[in-house]
This record gives sequence, C-alpha cells and structure tokens, in this order.
Amino acid sequence: MIRRAARCLRIAVLAAALLPAAPADAAETVVRGSVPVDTAWEGSVTVIGQVVVKKGATLTILPGTTVRFPWLDEDANGIGDGELNVEGRLVARGTRELPIVFTSGREPPAPKDWTYVMISTSRESIVEHCVFEYAFTGLQVHLSSAAVRNSRFRRNFEALRFSTSDIAVECNQIADNAYGIRFESRGSTGSITRNAVVGNEYGFFPVIKSTSGVRISGNNIVNSAYNVKMGEEQREDLDFRGNWWGTADKGKIVEGFFDKRRETRVGRVLFEPYLEQAVEPCGIE
Repeated sequence: MIRRAARCLRIAVLAAALLPAAPADAAETVVRGSVPVDTAWEGSVTVIGQVVVKKGATLTILPGTTVRFPWLDEDANGIGDGELNVEGRLVARGTRELPIVFTSGREPPAPKDWTYVMISTSRESIVEHCVFEYAFTGLQVHLSSAAVRNSRFRRNFEALRFSTSDIAVECNQIADNAYGIRFESRGSTGSITRNAVVGNEYGFFPVIKSTSGVRISGNNIVNSAYNVKMGEEQREDLDFRGNWWGTADKGKIVEGFFDKRRETRVGRVLFEPYLEQAVEPCGIE
C-alpha cells in the first residue's frame, strides 16, 4: 500500500507538471508542512507556518511569483512564525521585469512579520532577482553553497545572514533594514561584491568566529549608525579593503566602525586602501 501510494503521488506530480500554465487570475496556492518532491511555485503562494523543502527535493520558484507569509505568532515573541526552510535545493530565479517577492501577508506590513527563508545543508541554491521584505531575516544561508544576485532586501530586521557556507553575494541592494549582513563565517568562503549596503542602521555585523575567507570588496557601504559593527566575541581583524564608505575622508570612514578603535576586546576593520568614489550599480537598477 505504501509503494502504491508513493507511485500515485509521483504520477500526480508528473501530471500536474504537464498541465498548461495557470491563468494570471488562478486561485492562490496555499502550502503547509513539507515539500517532499521536486516542485514548482508560480503566481500567488501563501506559506502557512513552517514549510520544509526536504533533502533531495528542488523547489523552483518561477518569475513573477509572490510568496506571502501570513501573521502567526504561536510563541508570542513578537516575530511571525512563517518560514521556508530549504534542506534540498532552492532555485528562485526571477527577472528584472518579473522579480520573485517574499513578503508579509498582513496589512499593514512591518519588519518581523515572518521569520525567514533559510537555505540549510543545501548545495548550489540560486537566488536571483528576488525581493525580501518585512522579515526577521530575509534570507539565511548555513552549511550550504548558494549564489545571491541582483536582489533587493528592504524593511527587514536583518537582510541577510550566513555561516559555514560557500557564498556569492553580488549586485544586490540591501537598504532600509536594521542590520544589513550579519555573519558568523566559521570557515566560510566566497565573495560579497558590487552590492549597495546603504541606508541601514548597521551595514555589516560580524558576530563571532568570523575570518576573512569571504572576500568583501567593491561595495558601496553607507549606513546610519555603523558601517561595520564588530560583535562582542569577534576577536579577529577582518579585511574590508577596497570598498566605498560614502566619503574619501579617512577620519570620517573610521567613525563608521565599531571595532578595536572603540572597544579593545574586539578585532579591527582593515579598510585601506579604500575606494574614493562609489561603485556603479549593477544588476537591479
């Protein structure tokens, strides 16, 4: 009976894949629980609570799709419980004209309305031309390899967080969040380049055990409180050379760092040489 049920499920999934594309005004898709097999989302999708893409499954999200997370707060901590946890593979590849949007499902929306999209223990996930808004963390990447390109992160508590990953973060706009990029690199590799990390309260927040294995250069980093805020347990110096800090005045650049210059127990931001003019936007403008 179990084998027969599994076979029927596979046949149903295949049949659905062969159906014509749904019209633009098709009913909204509601997802709960888990995604156990290769699946494509399109149109308007509502994620109820915590949804897990299981190991071995690929979730493909098509251009122009909007994924909404309705407000749920069962633990009463003030953070919405809606989340998408990808243990398999995520291919969210929008276009400039038809981005994929991950957003709050309540009105009016506010930061922390939902938890996050998390890529965990995943290989070769792709996020391109996406919008992440009103989350606790728009996107988290842990123990994975992922490329995050040409996307917008706005009005989140944290825009992007990663640890122990091989990550490429390129040509994104990270603006109007409390924290831009928070990381505990813990041996991470990759690059963060040609991004606009601007208009946040804090630009970069290396929390603990971060090294310079991820190259951070060629970015525009201009934020309201600190451009780089070292965490209390971040002892190691970090390489931020080759970025634009909103000014060519060395003294003013240093004012944007919370590091050993202000707190002797933490590491230093290594920023020289630095760019003397802003990097041209790429990908999303």
